[in-house]
Amino acid sequence: MKLTVENQYSGRPDQTFASHLAVAAREQACQESGAISWDVKVERTAGGGARIQVDRVMKPTLPDYIAKFVGESIAIRQVEDWSPAEADGSRQATVKLTIKGQPASMDGTASISPAGEGTREVVTGEVKVAIPLLGRKIEPEIVKLIEAALRIEQRVGEEWIKSQA
Repeated sequence: MKLTVENQYSGRPDQTFASHLAVAAREQACQESGAISWDVKVERTAGGGARIQVDRVMKPTLPDYIAKFVGESIAIRQVEDWSPAEADGSRQATVKLTIKGQPASMDGTASISPAGEGTREVVTGEVKVAIPLLGRKIEPEIVKLIEAALRIEQRVGEEWIKSQA
């Protein structure tokens, strides 16, 4: 199932990218999303890119027919591999989301680019749940969880940008 989420930031692309790299902002987003535990790793890569890995354990609020498959908690790994900045500050990333021990994942991309005085971020992906017959029913619920998490990350990132001014 396709996922597309667009977020706007008031900061420039370099400020928006800095908010993505801020471990404290990522940890705050995990906390606000209801994570039970989390671990955030940020590694700078050659040429000004970065690899961000966020592991979190969540108590999902899912319909009963899905909850019985996933149990009382789920462990999610989110990995973003960001490119170096283009001349205008734009960046691209590959994004991989996996639910450990479950046949569910998302492969996608993220981009940040100038938009007026601020920044536009677009995350797209393909969510797949490899459970015969039920996968198509579960995918929309996973998409909703990912969309909610991305909205929280945007709000916390926006707060972080404003706190740096």
